[in-house]
Amino acid sequence: MNFKSSFLFAKRILFPKSGRSSIATKSLFGSVLCIGISLIPLVAVLTVSNGMIEGITGRLISLSSSHLEAVSFKKNADSLDEARAAVLELPQITAAYPMVNFSALATANSKRCGISVRALPADVFKNLKSYQELYEAKDGSIQDFNDDSNGALVGQGIAEKLGLKAGDKIRLVLVSKNEGVGLAPSVKTFNVVGTVSCGYRELDALWLFMPYPQAKKLSLQNDAVFSLMCQVQDPFSKDLPKIQAALKKSLGSGYRVYRWDELNRSQYENFSSTKILLIFIQLLIVLVAAVNISSALVMLALERRREIAILKSLGATSKGVSLSFLMAGFSCGAGGLLLGIPLGLLFSVNINGIIRFVEKALNFVLRGLYFFANNDIMNYRQIHLLDEEYYLNVIPVNIPFGDLFLIGFATLLLSLAASLLPASKAGKERPLDTLRNSR
Repeated sequence: MNFKSSFLFAKRILFPKSGRSSIATKSLFGSVLCIGISLIPLVAVLTVSNGMIEGITGRLISLSSSHLEAVSFKKNADSLDEARAAVLELPQITAAYPMVNFSALATANSKRCGISVRALPADVFKNLKSYQELYEAKDGSIQDFNDDSNGALVGQGIAEKLGLKAGDKIRLVLVSKNEGVGLAPSVKTFNVVGTVSCGYRELDALWLFMPYPQAKKLSLQNDAVFSLMCQVQDPFSKDLPKIQAALKKSLGSGYRVYRWDELNRSQYENFSSTKILLIFIQLLIVLVAAVNISSALVMLALERRREIAILKSLGATSKGVSLSFLMAGFSCGAGGLLLGIPLGLLFSVNINGIIRFVEKALNFVLRGLYFFANNDIMNYRQIHLLDEEYYLNVIPVNIPFGDLFLIGFATLLLSLAASLLPASKAGKERPLDTLRNSR
């Protein structure tokens, strides 16, 4: 029994003559449907989780650090300016800007709170796409923040704590280094040119942005961090360690260079481990669906015992019969792939619209229940499935074709594995005993 004969028998198993479709055949096509349905959430989880991880991580990178951060040991603002000029000559670096981080006590309107001050050039908010997209002016204007004034941008949370609005003054109590005295407190007054929000409430209650030239005039304490923030074309590129090495070589021994994944290792590993766990759970569902192929093939082998016996009496080999059933099981897995992956991708591409629809439907139902329970519709608070203060208001969709190929390969492998036992039993059928018992 050659390969062509095995293929024709497998085709006969899957597509019997009209009117001869049995329960086992229907179960086999039911297993195709089960595999397809189980692949839809797997593809959706993989695609959406990749997009969400890159989206959330991208926000964290731009808010907490840059793609590459070079920390200066010299703690000197002038050295950062020199290093910036050298770094921008590297073709891999698309942007670089100096930043000074230090802590201070902010006071205004007889109120006070601790803040984290970021001193950076004003053109960062105007020229860098990440800052333009992530920071939104809630009061005043970001355009009024410039290097030639003592204006400051205040986080929305700080503005609420201190009762600030655009045009007010805020005083920073700093610990400065004075010759002959050592460390001593000093007060610096800034005009609030605007209040900004990055979408994360805990960060809005932490930051104040001041012009970088103003920080150069201050004698800051030792815990101030002088950094050169560098951006590349793709922060998720595999070449990022090579770019880090080139940046180290360019800056010399006076700097320590960190990648974003080193500075945000715990968050990124947490996202990645959650993604792996979700994919593992979904693969278990696919495995359960693949078991249906095994049970359907067992039923088919019992139904086709007479045909198998006739084929073997005419010279068909056990391996040829087993190969036919393996082909049938493999075809079921392939059918499930052709059904599940396109539907999963269709669901993933439209995930934002689906979430908005579910959100509206849920709020419509809950609003009605709230009205009947309290007879008050004005105090109902909208429910958001994705809270932009912690996640994203729009999920970026990233289709990982390499991972989809692995999923397809794993599904076909599971289908073959599920077909091995019934295929082996079908090949071991004894034709004489079968024909004798079928009289």
